[in-house]
Amino acid sequence: MKFHLRTRVVVWVVCVLVGLGAGFFKRIQNAQASGLPKVTVQLDWFPEPEHGGLYQALAKGWFREAGLDVVLISGGGNVKVTQVVATGRADIGQSATTQIIQARAVGVPLTNVAAVFQRMPLCLMVHETSNVKSYLDLAGRTIIARPEAAWIPFLKAKLGKEFSIRPQTFGQGDFLHDPSAIQEGFFTAEPYFLAKAGAKVLCLPLSDFGYGSAATLFTTDEWARNNASTLASFLKVYARGWEDYLTNDPAPAHALMKVDNPKLDDDFLQWCRAQMIEAKIAADALRGESYGVLSRLQVEAELRSLEDTQVIPRGIVKPHEIAIGDWVK
Repeated sequence: MKFHLRTRVVVWVVCVLVGLGAGFFKRIQNAQASGLPKVTVQLDWFPEPEHGGLYQALAKGWFREAGLDVVLISGGGNVKVTQVVATGRADIGQSATTQIIQARAVGVPLTNVAAVFQRMPLCLMVHETSNVKSYLDLAGRTIIARPEAAWIPFLKAKLGKEFSIRPQTFGQGDFLHDPSAIQEGFFTAEPYFLAKAGAKVLCLPLSDFGYGSAATLFTTDEWARNNASTLASFLKVYARGWEDYLTNDPAPAHALMKVDNPKLDDDFLQWCRAQMIEAKIAADALRGESYGVLSRLQVEAELRSLEDTQVIPRGIVKPHEIAIGDWVK
């Protein structure tokens, strides 16, 4: 979810290396020349529909109408979003409540300021032919995942059972060639590509088992304090863009995403957006949720969960430190 990059020179080099579109460079140059307050936003991954709110607002000119020059910076598997923002190489990042709480626990002054997804689309994927049909079937199994993922001790504690972890390489080969494989992923992305490769996949969303992490926008305490008006304007436009992207025509966002990430195709963009809409992970009116608005109660519940499972020491992080502002209710 969101991350902030280094100096502009390093940003340019990174973008060249990942093969991003020339449109990114043009927006950097425009931001330098505009004279408007600049806000750099570090994404958590290469541009995709999970960044739809940002891209819709940017494509429709709503950030500029609000007096802001916003530059979106691509992420990737090796981009540490919290580090990028913490060191001032970007102003706002997209990540998750879990990562921000963990950063806070080791003294990094980051705080969540708005919701991207009320519930992360994080899941465990298995082949349809697998005899793993629920989380209760995981005892004694090996899961391909990030070893540092906070859901691992959560799941073990809730199940009261052990399973092992094999480090994830963010590839599909191991999963595709092993009918018994279990792999961490996002149900808004990986199943599409696995299906293209001929695999039929069953997804077990971690949120269905009580894992409460949300995808968020975050920044540093200092940046939020020194740029309160800019942040408020930015978040208002972001929430508008997110709702518009998911309820109206997404074409403006998709066109701009493809400039920054030429590997995207229309089929994937439409499929991914449809998954987000169907799962109502950005906002579910029946739950009383609104686009962009992060639940303080949810964040505090996750904090207690991370303490209970000993992911972080108890009492080292205060609830009021990890979620601030008008878009946290």
